[in-house]
Amino acid sequence: MCIIKVLNQFYIFFFIILLSNFCFAQSSELKGWSSVEYGFEIDESLKIDLSQHFRLKEDLNVVDTYITESEISYEPINDLKLLGQLRYYSRNDNFGGIQGFENMLRYRFGIDKKFNSNKLNFELRVAYQNRFSLDRENRFKKRIRIRPLIELKMIDWTNNPKIYFEYFDEIKGNDQKVYRYGIRKKINTNKSQSITLRYLYQKYVEKYSSNSSANIISIKYSFN
Repeated sequence: MCIIKVLNQFYIFFFIILLSNFCFAQSSELKGWSSVEYGFEIDESLKIDLSQHFRLKEDLNVVDTYITESEISYEPINDLKLLGQLRYYSRNDNFGGIQGFENMLRYRFGIDKKFNSNKLNFELRVAYQNRFSLDRENRFKKRIRIRPLIELKMIDWTNNPKIYFEYFDEIKGNDQKVYRYGIRKKINTNKSQSITLRYLYQKYVEKYSSNSSANIISIKYSFN
């Protein structure tokens, strides 16, 4: 019965993904994101997550990025988290005069606040991040990220689907703005392991070049 329940949730989620993909611009680039995450708790309020990411771009035909990530979260009071994250990128730059894999670092600091109710949960995250190149001069992106998220509560679903919108405003760099619309579903496979599925539609608004967009399918395997 547990396996049937998980499969039903899986099929429902991907039906929503396909419907969303049809509703948005179908000429957008398709990207694929995958990751493996290991999390462990230091105590009730402090947690560390380590993860490895692999990403594809250009309709899943070209390697985009390898990412190694560490994140620490501290919950001083209930439903309020302070977040710190460090990422190392090996990013495939296959456009322009200088091409090849570029080494980059990104650090991010944020705050996450949850508001719970009987029918749905609401979450707001605000973060600052800076990504910079280790190989090239004057190549960086400093951004403010704002993400409101709604969790829809459904009967007999231990982890309900979550719908969110995220806005990226580049405060120093090429003045790029990004709008991200997403839905995600976490499926517990046992007490210590889970799979998280996400669909994202991402719109890039550029100041110095033409605008673009991407459909992103993401899968993450997590264990504690």
